[in-house]
Amino acid sequence: MKVKVRLFGTLGKKFPDHDPLNGFEVEIPKDAGVNDLIDQLDIPKSKIGLVSVQGCMVKADKTLKQGDYIRIYRPIFGG
Repeated sequence: MKVKVRLFGTLGKKFPDHDPLNGFEVEIPKDAGVNDLIDQLDIPKSKIGLVSVQGCMVKADKTLKQGDYIRIYRPIFGG
């Protein structure tokens, strides 16, 4: 199944087909979850702060559906 992924910060730099404004489509197995997607994209978990699906923050065990729009954010630091 296909989902759309948008990566924020420097996460998208290693994906040449990632559009910073619109993201890119990723083919994932049926019943895959957020963790499976992150593993497939080979993004270290330490580089991920927040994940949203359809605009709602989710946990890593969230199961994805065809056509979901996933946003992956880097950790946010500040002072």
